[in-house]
Amino acid sequence: MLARALLRSTLATYPATLSALTVPSPLLSRSASSVLSTSTPSRTLSASSLVHRHNSSSSAMPAQFSFPNTLNNGEMKAFPLGDGTDKSVLLSKVQGTVYATSAKCTHYGAPLEKGTLTADGRITCPWHGACFSAKTGDIEDAPAMQCLQTFKTHVEGDQVIVELSPDALTNARAIPDRGTPRNLNGPVAVVLGNGAGGQAAAESLREYGFKGRVVVYGKEPYLAVDRTKLSKGLEADAAKLALRPADYYKERDIELHLGEEVTGVDFDRKQVTLAGGKTQDYSYIVIAAGSVPRSLDVPGANLQNVHVLRSVNDANSLHKSIKSLDKPNVVIIGTGFIGMELASVLAKDGKANVTIMANTEIPMKPVLGDVVGKFIKRWHQTNGVKFIDNVSPKEFRASEKDTSKVGSIALDNGQIIPADVVLVAVGAIPATQNLKSSSLLNDDGSISVNKFLHVDSRPEVYVCGDVAKFPVSESKTVRVEHWNVARNTARLAAKNIALAAAATEAGTPASSILEPFTKVPYFWSVQYGKSIRYAGALPFDDVYVDGDIESKKGEDTSFAAYYGLKGKVVAVASLNKDPVVSQFSELVRLGLCPSLSEIKGGKDILSVPLGPASQQKTTASL
Repeated sequence: MLARALLRSTLATYPATLSALTVPSPLLSRSASSVLSTSTPSRTLSASSLVHRHNSSSSAMPAQFSFPNTLNNGEMKAFPLGDGTDKSVLLSKVQGTVYATSAKCTHYGAPLEKGTLTADGRITCPWHGACFSAKTGDIEDAPAMQCLQTFKTHVEGDQVIVELSPDALTNARAIPDRGTPRNLNGPVAVVLGNGAGGQAAAESLREYGFKGRVVVYGKEPYLAVDRTKLSKGLEADAAKLALRPADYYKERDIELHLGEEVTGVDFDRKQVTLAGGKTQDYSYIVIAAGSVPRSLDVPGANLQNVHVLRSVNDANSLHKSIKSLDKPNVVIIGTGFIGMELASVLAKDGKANVTIMANTEIPMKPVLGDVVGKFIKRWHQTNGVKFIDNVSPKEFRASEKDTSKVGSIALDNGQIIPADVVLVAVGAIPATQNLKSSSLLNDDGSISVNKFLHVDSRPEVYVCGDVAKFPVSESKTVRVEHWNVARNTARLAAKNIALAAAATEAGTPASSILEPFTKVPYFWSVQYGKSIRYAGALPFDDVYVDGDIESKKGEDTSFAAYYGLKGKVVAVASLNKDPVVSQFSELVRLGLCPSLSEIKGGKDILSVPLGPASQQKTTASL
């Protein structure tokens, strides 16, 4: 009762989404596009069957559009307006009610009808896992940056009537600011870091109703950017990559201190210290410092044209080195996502001779396993990328033409390879050097948190993104370095701070109303213009690949790889097989994923209903 009362009092302007599903009837998980074509053959769904109930030529004015009322519970479908444009509206039927929203994901414009819909009305994008409420249009999971538009509906006989302005379908809805009226003399939330996690935490504090001060400290001198784009091209403009304009933060009273480094945190006094000696007290703190690239301690590592890739400045320096030469010899050290993505960009466009060297033989093996890793390697090789396996750099040697720049690399097997430009992409470590004196740090620089994403011994200290080591099962914690995981953990940290602040104001304990992190880590990597999608986070002892991974060109290959641990599916990777990964992510969240043996036996996870939940979930329960 207390939890619901607090939710009503603090978040009264929007319906709270409960993590437990209580709908009694199982609902279909797939979009209705294929179902309708077979189950209702007499029903015509083309634009000619739609009745436009407004004759005005002004598309800015609300109009009524009529669509066939053919959806079953748990189905969704995009219907064209039939007004001479290519605009569509997405209808979703949830628990007997038809809801209408804009039809495209606000992240990269994916058609949401190709995604998944849960029993309680949670829409998941097929491309990158963004989630929205079909009922309110609000964002439920990153990476979406805007909400869906919602429209009034009612049923008249066998038709669903939707009232909308066609122009609204092309204008995304901003994330709501529910932290009003402000109480800037009240609690203070300090955010350390202005990357993906820090930015998401700051804006989500307002989204979820935090009314006190929000103070952000970011080491980088520019607004938070979409860091995922830095390895996917050879252009990096901080202004163009900014996630939000400066005015967005001003409107929400988010105090940005860019280019200001925090040198220490006194967790007992609840105070941060800045490089200039100034201090800032906090009521709550979100540690979203991100990570820093690992460097190589070998001779010549300081030569020009030896790069790492993390910031916009790193990207511009790397790009300048590559562009200054005519088809340079680029050597990428490491076979992680960042290095492999850049290799695909350079090889696809023929802008460089690319060599990838690593101390392993199979790219991405720890995450994707032997079979998929070998496929990715072949894919790169067919595009002209060379691999040197099971070696490490012994020395970066200067160019004979310009001794200030790298010219070659001496390997530990005695080989010397030409290298005009080098990218060191051998992983990253949490950016917590300023917290070395704290007992909170693990040996790897991370900070362990509970399922609510705060430190057990310090409930006012929340951690997200690359720094957080969080539980994904009863016995396993992980640290995931990906932009999307940073944003999702930050969103929940902010929500729990808003709930805790409201509980404190009401004089009640907060522990009973905090929400657990249940989102399965979801990320992707773009190779040669195609996205390899992945959800999961645990080690595996078995892999089953559904699809032909041998005979086709890389970009034409379609497969889903299921990773098992003791017979349980703990991760899925896919290429050209949407929405398998999004479906898996939701099935795990709900505790409904089939076993690996069932999938090997032919069970299609897209046929498994997304609800109701099998049990009350407390973690992602991989």
